[in-house]
Amino acid sequence: MKKNIFIFDQNKCVGCHACLVACVNENGFQANDQWRNVHHSNDTHFPHLPLFYLSLACNHCDDAPCLKNCPALAYSRDEETGAVIHHPEKCIGCKYCTWACPYDAPKFNSKTGIIEKCTFCNSRILENLKPACANLCPVGALDFAQAEFTREESIESSPVPVHVGSNLKINTLTLRKETGPEIDFSLFNDQPDNIKPEKKQTKISAQEEWPLLIFTLLSTLLVVLYASEKTDQFNFTSKLIYLGFGALAALLSMLHLGKKTRAFRSMLNIKNSWLSREIITFSLFLGSLCIDFFFYDIPDILVIFFGITLLISIDMLYRLASWRWPLKIHSAQTLLIGISLFALLTNWYYMFVFTLSFRLTLYVYRKYEYGKEDLFHSILRISFPVISAILFYTSQDIIIPLTFLLLGEIIDRIDFYNELNVPEP
Repeated sequence: MKKNIFIFDQNKCVGCHACLVACVNENGFQANDQWRNVHHSNDTHFPHLPLFYLSLACNHCDDAPCLKNCPALAYSRDEETGAVIHHPEKCIGCKYCTWACPYDAPKFNSKTGIIEKCTFCNSRILENLKPACANLCPVGALDFAQAEFTREESIESSPVPVHVGSNLKINTLTLRKETGPEIDFSLFNDQPDNIKPEKKQTKISAQEEWPLLIFTLLSTLLVVLYASEKTDQFNFTSKLIYLGFGALAALLSMLHLGKKTRAFRSMLNIKNSWLSREIITFSLFLGSLCIDFFFYDIPDILVIFFGITLLISIDMLYRLASWRWPLKIHSAQTLLIGISLFALLTNWYYMFVFTLSFRLTLYVYRKYEYGKEDLFHSILRISFPVISAILFYTSQDIIIPLTFLLLGEIIDRIDFYNELNVPEP
C-alpha cells in the first residue's frame, strides 16, 4: 500500500536550514522550538565539529505514540493523507506527548500553554503539492513521495535508534561511511572544556516536575493512611485536614498543565493513556473517601482497591521513559514506597525490613553501576531508612521513624525524576 512519506538523504544534507525557513514561512510563528529541527553530530560527539546532519520533524507514524497516549484526545489522523493532526482547542498542555514521541516532534509553546507540531503541510498534500520543507530543499536532501513503504523498512530507516513500533513515515538514506572525510579524531582528545561534548538536556527532571513529585508522594501517603486504618481514628477535623491534603495534591497536579481550565479533558482517553487512568483513579479514590467519611459507609476494600489502582497507574505512566539501567523497576516507584509505609504504620516489622532491604539493594546497585551523584547524597538516602528501621524497632513512637523514612523517600523520588530518560534524537 502506498503512503505519503518523507525521504531524507544524509549524504546530501549540508545543514543550510532552508527546510526550517520554509516551515516557518508556511505555518507562521513557532515559539521556542521550530517544528522541524536540523540536528548535527559526529562520531566523537564534539558539538563544534559537525560532520553530518539530520533534518527531522513529525514522522506521522501509523501507530503514533503522541496520538495513542494523549489523555485529552487532542490528536487525530487524516485518513486521506495519513497526517497526524494536533487540535490546539483540545490540548491541555500536559506535555505527555513530548515524553511519548521519540522524535521530539511535539513542541510545548510556553506562551500559549499548548503543544504545537508539524502538520505534514496537510493542505498542500490535498492539493497534490509537496510539504513546504521538502519543496524548498535546495540540494534534494529532503523530499516527499507517495511510495510503498513496509513496517520493516520503516524500522530499518528510523532516524533515531529507538524501537517504538510506530511505523514512521520517513525513509532515511544513511551515510555512506566510505565517502566521508578522513579525520584524525585523536586530535580532539585534549580540547578546552568549551568544545567538549555537551551535557545532554533531558525533558524530565525533579526541578521541572516538582508538582508531580509532591502529588505522587502525597497520593501514596493518603492511600497508605487509609489502608492501614489510621483514618478510623480521625475525628471530623482530622478528616477535613486529610481530605485537604487530597485537594492539595489535585491542585498540584494541575500546575503541570498549560491549560488548567481544560483539566477535565485529561480523563477522556482511559482506553489508551495511563495519564487518564491516573486522574480517574485519583478522582475515584478521593471521591469515595468523601462519601465514606461524611455520607455513606463504603466497604474499605473498594476504597483500598481504588488507592492501589492509583499507585499502579502512577508507576505505569512513567513506563514511556526509561532509567539509566536496564531494569524496569526503581526503588522509588510509588507502589514500593506504599508497601514500606504500610508495613511501618501497621507495625509489620519484618515486612518493613524486607521491603527496605530490597529497595536499598536496588538503590546501591543503581548508584554503583550508573549513578553520578555525590557520596554525601547517597549516604543520606541510605542512612535515613536505616535509622527509621532502628527507631521502629527500639521506639514506641512511630512519628520519628516515619519522618526519617519520608525524608529518604523524598530523596529517592527526586532521583527517580532526575534519572528518567525519554527517547529523543
